Amino acid sequence: MIKPELIQEIANKTRMPKNKIEIVMDAMLNTIVEEVTDGEKVLISGFGVFHLTHRKARNGINPNTKEKIHVDGMQLPKFRPGEQFKRAVRNKK
Repeated sequence: MIKPELIQEIANKTRMPKNKIEIVMDAMLNTIVEEVTDGEKVLISGFGVFHLTHRKARNGINPNTKEKIHVDGMQLPKFRPGEQFKRAVRNKK
């Protein structure tokens, strides 16, 4: 499902105009990105947690040349699903 399909599905379920849903969805996603970028966790009860993790620097191999290379450490956004979300997925038949 892509964003326009998600907006349409929410519009169908809520009978709200698609343009209003898109405004709210964009605000929500931008807020999540801003908070996680600032190092904060975003917890949505029953859904999950968005958070920032750090990947350590490491040595790797260039697959084309087989030459050893250094890969810098980096910050990465992660999502950990909540128990209710995991249960719903497990129980889907």
